[in-house]
Amino acid sequence: MKLLSLEKYLLENDINDEEFKKLVIEISEKLELELLSEDRKLTDEEIDYEYVDFLIAETLENLKDDVCKCEVECGVPDCCGTRVEKNFKKVYEIALYMLRDGISYEDLTQEGIIGLIKAHELFEDDKDFKLYKDYYIAKEMFNYINNYANYRKSAFKDYAEHEIHKDSHLKVSLKDKDKSEELKKLEKENKEKHIEEMKHLEKRAETLFDYLNLKYRLSEREIEVLVLYYGLDGHKKKTFTEISEITKIDDDNLDKILKGAMFKLSSVDEKVEL
Repeated sequence: MKLLSLEKYLLENDINDEEFKKLVIEISEKLELELLSEDRKLTDEEIDYEYVDFLIAETLENLKDDVCKCEVECGVPDCCGTRVEKNFKKVYEIALYMLRDGISYEDLTQEGIIGLIKAHELFEDDKDFKLYKDYYIAKEMFNYINNYANYRKSAFKDYAEHEIHKDSHLKVSLKDKDKSEELKKLEKENKEKHIEEMKHLEKRAETLFDYLNLKYRLSEREIEVLVLYYGLDGHKKKTFTEISEITKIDDDNLDKILKGAMFKLSSVDEKVEL
């Protein structure tokens, strides 16, 4: 099943944890990550390094491999970390695919870890855990983004309704008596025009903040570079030379893509509009 298909299904169906478990078992196939996003490059001038969160970079650098480092089974339980710890990289990878404007990458990964823990508690068999964990990671991230979308939609509608209510009550003060009829008419027309504009924005908010209309933060190319550079696919992190050979991107552009991607991971609404 593809990630976007899962998101659409969750939007259309309000299912509890027990129903979700039945769903993923019925699907019985690996979750396929995908991204529908245009590749918008940031210029050097747009990347404000003051806002780059180096804690995120440090976290990505220090993530444990999600596969055991032992060449052979050593017999020591959890020698390279528990199966939850060994899958932190998967959480950070899926978050790259689901990250939308206005959403904190750090918060999104924390929600994904909650999903990972849920899968760990539900599936004792390692094969089942390995197959279904991604669904639980994605579901918790979906819930977080959807709650954000609903909050933004509600807040915007409340603001529009307040503006409409404020301007719909035209009061005549003592000073208004001194105004010319032409000026009064002009003020009334402007207020009525403002009311219509707010009604239009209120209606637009119904779709503007729908889950599927939220803009993706990262492009497919940026995700590919981040995954390879930090080894988020579970393999050893790649050098610039190795990434350049895989992606066919020269070192200069590779450096810009990586820095731009890290800037986007660090940016939220109050910092930058992407």
